[in-house]
Amino acid sequence: MAGIGAMIAAALLKEVVQQIGSLVGGQIRLQKNFHKDLKEMKATLESIEALLKDAEDANTNNSMRLWLSRLKDAMYGIADMIDDFEAGTEAESTCKLSIKKHLAGMMPCFTIGPKFTMANKMKTMREELQGITDQYQKFMLVPGTNANEPNLIQMRETSSTIEASVIGRSEEENKIWVSLSESIIEELIVLAIHGIGGLGKTTLAKMIYNNKTKFEDYVRVWIYVSETFDLNKIGNSLISQLSENESLYTEKHMIHRSLAKVLTNKKILIILDDLWAEDDSQLDSLIAMLKAGTGSKVVVIATTRNEEIARKISAIHSQTKKLTIPPHELASLTDEMCWTIIKEKSGFESRDDKEHLKHIGEAIAAKCGGVALAAQSIGPILETMTYNQWKKVRDSDIWKESASSSDPKDKAATLVLASLRLSYTFMPPYLKLCFSYWAIFPKGCKISKGDLIHQWISLSFIGATPTFTAWELGEMYITQLSKLSFLEHSKIVRYGRVDVTAFTMHDLVHDLARSVMDDETLLTGNDGNSGGNRFHYALLSDCSKLLEWRRIRALRFMGSAKIRLDDAAFASAKSLRVLDLSECLIYELADSIGRLKQLRYLSAPRVFNIPDSITRLSKLLYLSLRDSYLSALPESIGEMECLMYLDLSGCTRIRELPESFRNLEKLVHLDLSECFALKNISKFMWSFTDLQYLNLSRCYCIGSLPESLDGLTSLQYLNLSHCFGKGENLMDRISALSNLEHLDLSFNAGITSLPESFCNLKNLHTLDLSYCQEIRKIPESIGRIDSLKTLYLMGVDGLVEEPVPHPSTSFVSLPTFQVRIGDGESSSNLICLKDTNPGLLFIVGLENVKSAEEAQNIKLMEKNNLKALWLSWSEGAERFVDDKVLLEKLVPPKSLSNLVITGYNGVSLPTWVGQQSSVTLTCMEHLEELSASYSSGRSSRLSINYCPKLRMGPLLPRAGCRLEIRRSDNVLSSWGECTTSSTGASSSSASPVLTPTDTLIVEYSELPMQQWRLLRHLSVLDHLEITTCPDLTVSPDIIPHISSVKRLVINSCNISSLPHWFMDLTDLEHLRISGCEGIRSLPEGIQQLTKLQILQIGGCHYLKKWSESEESKMKLAHIKNKDFY
Repeated sequence: MAGIGAMIAAALLKEVVQQIGSLVGGQIRLQKNFHKDLKEMKATLESIEALLKDAEDANTNNSMRLWLSRLKDAMYGIADMIDDFEAGTEAESTCKLSIKKHLAGMMPCFTIGPKFTMANKMKTMREELQGITDQYQKFMLVPGTNANEPNLIQMRETSSTIEASVIGRSEEENKIWVSLSESIIEELIVLAIHGIGGLGKTTLAKMIYNNKTKFEDYVRVWIYVSETFDLNKIGNSLISQLSENESLYTEKHMIHRSLAKVLTNKKILIILDDLWAEDDSQLDSLIAMLKAGTGSKVVVIATTRNEEIARKISAIHSQTKKLTIPPHELASLTDEMCWTIIKEKSGFESRDDKEHLKHIGEAIAAKCGGVALAAQSIGPILETMTYNQWKKVRDSDIWKESASSSDPKDKAATLVLASLRLSYTFMPPYLKLCFSYWAIFPKGCKISKGDLIHQWISLSFIGATPTFTAWELGEMYITQLSKLSFLEHSKIVRYGRVDVTAFTMHDLVHDLARSVMDDETLLTGNDGNSGGNRFHYALLSDCSKLLEWRRIRALRFMGSAKIRLDDAAFASAKSLRVLDLSECLIYELADSIGRLKQLRYLSAPRVFNIPDSITRLSKLLYLSLRDSYLSALPESIGEMECLMYLDLSGCTRIRELPESFRNLEKLVHLDLSECFALKNISKFMWSFTDLQYLNLSRCYCIGSLPESLDGLTSLQYLNLSHCFGKGENLMDRISALSNLEHLDLSFNAGITSLPESFCNLKNLHTLDLSYCQEIRKIPESIGRIDSLKTLYLMGVDGLVEEPVPHPSTSFVSLPTFQVRIGDGESSSNLICLKDTNPGLLFIVGLENVKSAEEAQNIKLMEKNNLKALWLSWSEGAERFVDDKVLLEKLVPPKSLSNLVITGYNGVSLPTWVGQQSSVTLTCMEHLEELSASYSSGRSSRLSINYCPKLRMGPLLPRAGCRLEIRRSDNVLSSWGECTTSSTGASSSSASPVLTPTDTLIVEYSELPMQQWRLLRHLSVLDHLEITTCPDLTVSPDIIPHISSVKRLVINSCNISSLPHWFMDLTDLEHLRISGCEGIRSLPEGIQQLTKLQILQIGGCHYLKKWSESEESKMKLAHIKNKDFY
C-alpha cells in the first residue's frame, strides 16, 4: 500500500521528537555539548517530519522504501540511546552516597567511560541523521502540515439502542433458524455461512451463539480456526472448553479418547469461526472428530470466506445423511443500512450541519460496498471532521483502488480494505503505533486489556503526561480503537478464575496491521530464527533456537511446549523490551535472560524454574509468573527495584518469599491469589507504600496481616476473599486505608461484624461481603459513605437488617435491591442501579417506582453480565405506575438466562417477556393472557404459579421445552383456546398445534386430568411429574400424547391405584411414587415395562409392604435399581 511505510515512520518520528523534547526540557542535568546536540537533532527530525506528510500521499518506490526503513532504524536507535542515557543518569543519581560515587568525586576519570560511550553514540546518530537528510532531497518531497487533521482523542462516547454491528442481520438469523429447525433431531448438524471478509459472518454466528432461547440446554463452544488448519488445536480447544481444564494433547488418539468422554450424551453448539481448510481429508477428519461422542447432539456452525469450503463441509457431512443443509450465503447490506451505521458511529444526528453533510455521507456509505466493517470503521473518523474533511474522505484516491475490479465480490473486499486504510490514515501518530503493534499477535488471538497496555508502556508507545498516567492513556487508546472497530471486546476465561476483559481483532483489520509492519515484523516460518537484523518485532513458534538479532524490541512465542531454553537463547537480543512466553509451556528460562538490560515486560506463566540471573533485569516493570511450578523465588529478587507489576497468582508451591522481597518498593500491582502455601507475607507489607492493587484471595497461611496494612496508604483494590477464620482486628486496620476503592472480604466465615470506622473509607465504591455468614448487622455508618455504589450481600443469610443508604448517598445492595422512596421525594432510588452490572439481580418493591422513566434510565438492557433477574411487586400495595407500563421499560439484555416475575398486577404481559429462555410467573391474580409472541415457543422453560385467571394459547414447536404449572387450573383447561381471531374474539384451534415438550410438572390442581386440554397439545413428552392432584383418569384420545414418557413422578396424590394409562408407558425408564398412602400395589403385568430401570417408592406404607412378597419380587426382578424408603 502506497504511503503506509511513511505513516509508521512519521508515527515513530513523532514519538522520538517528544522523547527528545522531554529530555531537553526535563529535570535531568545535561552536559552543554550533549544538550546542544539533542536540540539540533530535534530540529532535524522536525524538518523530516514535515516532509513525511507528502511521503504518505506519494507512491513509494523501492528507493523511498529503503530510505523510510533507514529512517525507522534511526528512530529506534535514538530511542535506545535516550533510554541508555536516562538509565545511566538514574543509576548515577541513586549512587550518590555510594563508594563508587565517592571515588568518582576523588578521581573524575572514573566516570569518563560511560560519558565517552554516550558521546560516541551521539556522534554516530548525528552522522546517520545527516545521511538520511541528504538522501531525502532527491525525492522532491514538499513540507506539509497536520494542523487540520482531526484529533481522535476528542471523540465523545455515544450510545444508542441501535446496535450497529447487527443492523440488517435479524432476517438472516431467522433464515438460519429455519434451516436448523428442520433437522434439529439429527446427531450432527453442520451449517456453513460464507461471504466476503467484513460482511458480518462472525457477527451473525455470535448472534446465534448468544441466543439463549434457541439453544438453552446446549453447551456452547467457540473455536477460532484461522488460515492454518490445526486439528489438534481444534480438538484441544473443544476439550478445554467442555471440561474447563486446559488440554495440551499432542497425540491424536489421546485427543479422540478425551473427546469421546466430554462429548458423550451432551447437547453441544460449536462455532467454527474462519474456516480455511480446502483439503477434503482435513474436513473429513474434522467431521469424524465431532462424531466422537455417543448419544450426543452436536450443532456446528462454520463461517468461511470461501464458498467452495462451505459446499465441501456440507457435502462431506451429508454423505451418510438423507438431509443436507445448504450453505448460507450472507447478503451484503444495502447502502441505506451502511448509512445508518455511519450515522450512528459518527454521532450524525447531534450535528448542527447534518443537512449539509447528508448527501456526502450517503455517497461515502455507497462506497462501503454493503460491508458492515467498512461502515463501522469509517463512521468514527467522521465524528470530529468538518464539512471539507467529509468531502476529502468521500473524494480520497484510496477508494479508486477498488474501482478497477469487475468482480463484485473482489470490489467489495477491496472497498473494505480502503475504508480501513482511510481510518488508519486519519489516526494520530500515537494511535498508529499502538494499533500497528497488533501485528505481533496471531490472528484470532485474545489479549487481555492489562497485558496490551503494559506492552505499549514497555515499548514507550505511551507515557505519563501532566494530565494522565500511562495506564489512563492506554485505556483511552483502547476506547478509540474500539470505536473505530479496530478492536473488538472479548473475554478470556483463565481456568478456575474470573473472566478477564480482553480484546481481539477482525482478520481484515489484522491484515492491515501486518501490512503496516511488513518490514518491521518477523513472522514464524519466514526466516527461521536468523537473518532478522532488519526486524524489530517477532512472532515465532520455536523458542528453542537461538535469537540472533540485536534490533528486536518485542518477541512473542506461541505453541512451544515442555522445552528448556538454550543457555544463550537471548544473548544477542539486547534491545528487547517485551518478551511474551504466555503461549508456551517452558520448563526453565535461559540463564542468558539476565543480559536483556532493556527488558521491561516478561510474561512466563507455568514455568518450572527461573534462573537467578533474572534479577539482573534492572529495568523490568512487568513480571508475570502466574500458575508456575516454582517452589521458591531467587533470593536476590529485591534487586529488581523498578518492578511495578508482579503476578504470582496460582503459584501453589511457594512457601516463603525471600527477605529481599521487601526491596520491591515501587510495586503498584501485586497478585498472590491462590498461593495456598505462602506464609508470613505480613512482614513485607510495610515496604509497599506505592501499592495500589493487592490480591491475597485464597492465601490460607498469610499470617497476621493487620499490623502491616497501615502503611499501604495508596491501596485502591484489596482482595482478602477466603483468607481468614477470624477477622475482627483486621477490620479496624482496613478502615485506615483512606484511598481504598474496592474491598473484597467474601467467604470469610470469621468476620462477625464491621466497625463504625468503615465510614472513613471515603473513596470506597465496591464492598463484597458475600457468604460472610456470621455477620448479623451492618453499621448504619456504611450507608453514609458517599462513594459507595455496590454492596454485595449474597449468602449473608443471618443478616437481621440490610443497611439503608443515607439520603445523600446512592449505594446499591446486591444481589437484592429494595426499591425505596423517601418522604417528599419525587423519585425512588431505582436510579442507583444505573452503573451496576451484576450477574444476579433481585429488584423488590417495584410498586415504589414513581415514573416509567426511572426504569428506562437504569439501562437494564445494557447490563450484559446479567444472567438471572427477579422482578417483584408487593402483594396488595398501591402503585405509582401501571405495572405493564413499568415492565415495558425493564427489558433485560440478551445475556439473561433466567427471569422471575412475581406480584405483577396487569392483565397482560409485555412482548419481551415471551422472548426469554426461562420464565417464572408467580402470584399474578389478574393476569389473563400472555402476548402473542409467547406463542412462538421461544421459552425453553415456563413456570406458572398461582395465576388463576390465565388462559393459554398453544406454544408452537420448540424442542426441549419445560412446563411447570402450579395452582393455575385455567392454564391446563384452556390451552389452545386463547388464539385471537381477526375480530378479537377467542376461538379454539381446529387443528391443535403440538408442542414437543420434554418436561411437564403439574402441582396442586383441583381439575381432573381428563380436563387438562394441555395434554392434547403435547408431543415427545419425556418427563411427567404430578403432585397433589386428586383425579388422574384420562380418555383414550389423550393417551398417545403421554405414551412417550420415560420418567414418571407421582407425589402426594389421593389415589388408590396407579391410573389405567400407566401400562401404556412402554418407554418408561424411571418411576418414583411418594406420599401416596392409598396405593396398595403396582399393576399386574408391570414386568411388561421392560425398559423400566429405576423404581423409587417412599412414604407409601402399603405399597412398600406389597413389594416385600416373593411374588412381587418376581414381578420387579427386571428392574435394576429399586429403592423403598
